[in-house]
Amino acid sequence: MNNPYAAPATNMLAAMPVEPTYVPRMLATTGRIGRVRYLVYLSLSTGVLMAATALMVEGLMKIGPLASMLALVMAIPLLAVILVTTGRRMNDMGHSGWWGLLHLVPLVNVLFWVRPVLGPGDGGANQYGLPPVPNTWLLVIAAWVFPVAVFLTLPTYLKFQQRWISSVVTAYYHIPLPGTQGDAADATGGKR
Repeated sequence: MNNPYAAPATNMLAAMPVEPTYVPRMLATTGRIGRVRYLVYLSLSTGVLMAATALMVEGLMKIGPLASMLALVMAIPLLAVILVTTGRRMNDMGHSGWWGLLHLVPLVNVLFWVRPVLGPGDGGANQYGLPPVPNTWLLVIAAWVFPVAVFLTLPTYLKFQQRWISSVVTAYYHIPLPGTQGDAADATGGKR
């Protein structure tokens, strides 16, 4: 049985070195995440916090338009999630997570958003830790579905936000904004 064309008798896969990895968690503040997880984590957290803000505004509008300004508190956790998630993504690319603060600079933040989404991460371990495990098919599907869902719900959210802002401005300054319901009531003499 000295056939040179026969399959080897030993297990060749067991001898291959395996690169150590770790499984990232969504709410962790340290570690590295790749592009797919970055999109999923940001889209999911943005969608959840937008929905929470809308529910908070609707609940507080019953008290009064100015009380609904408390819903702006929801911007704090959203900002924290964006900064931590971007910091983890920058760590995956071998850069300091402090680069995520560029999200706070107007106009620069639009250009900076492209780098974490399109830039490749380091292949192996770097000074920020081990590389994350490969993406599952469920994560890849979520990376396509979640951003599209957030994008599709954005017009509805913006209309809701405009209605909210106009009610706050009307309540505070007693001036109805053009194109709002208060403006239509004034044009008809208060009758509808």
